[in-house]
Amino acid sequence: MPRDYGYFGKGPAGYAQYMTAFRRSRKGGGHGGGGNGGCFFLLLGGLVVLAVIEAVVTS
Repeated sequence: MPRDYGYFGKGPAGYAQYMTAFRRSRKGGGHGGGGNGGCFFLLLGGLVVLAVIEAVVTS
């Protein structure tokens, strides 16, 4: 039974179309993301800000 890739179709042709779309989506939309863990550093910065606020409030 051939594999079904939904919108992209079934079998090898569907798989090829699916992988092409997947690779294009992984390249990004031109927003210049370097892939250097931006979310992690944003979260870390937020935690530091919260720690500083807590230190100021409890002093």
